[in-house]
Amino acid sequence: MAKKDKDKGGKDEKSGKELKIISVQVITPEKVLENERQISLLYVIEKLGPMHEKTLFHILKELKDEYNVDLGYTIRKVGNVPYSPEVKNDLVALLYVGFVETEPNMYRKLRITSKGKDALEQKKPPAGIISAIEKHYEALRNKASMLDSMQDAEIRRLTRTMRRPSRRPPLF
Repeated sequence: MAKKDKDKGGKDEKSGKELKIISVQVITPEKVLENERQISLLYVIEKLGPMHEKTLFHILKELKDEYNVDLGYTIRKVGNVPYSPEVKNDLVALLYVGFVETEPNMYRKLRITSKGKDALEQKKPPAGIISAIEKHYEALRNKASMLDSMQDAEIRRLTRTMRRPSRRPPLF
């Protein structure tokens, strides 16, 4: 049986477990279209083609440091790799609404979907970002393809070593 307690207002209440409702922000395509940072990120992914998440961090860092194009992200180096939790959250939002997808093979590169292309037709990123990427397209694309091929080689190396047993005789 539950106890009855007198509360300050004079009402009788049953003590027990209460259900707490927590509001969670819902990500919708309309909210993504309102966010200029996410639209700019979507534009970078569309222009520079399918790329690894790690490559995207490098490209955003280079845009900010070398070409003075600030997309509004704070990018820090963790170890020797640029990383930003803000970029990661925006990528999750773009993946959630279906504007970006990961390739189904083992490399898991990010690529834009047809919904993402339609969204970019509806809402254009800021003109400064478009002009900077168009101006430095070759250098950015070359760097992205180099970083992607390095990441692909690392993934192949890791998967190859996990599949094959060691050929060395045991030490003992």
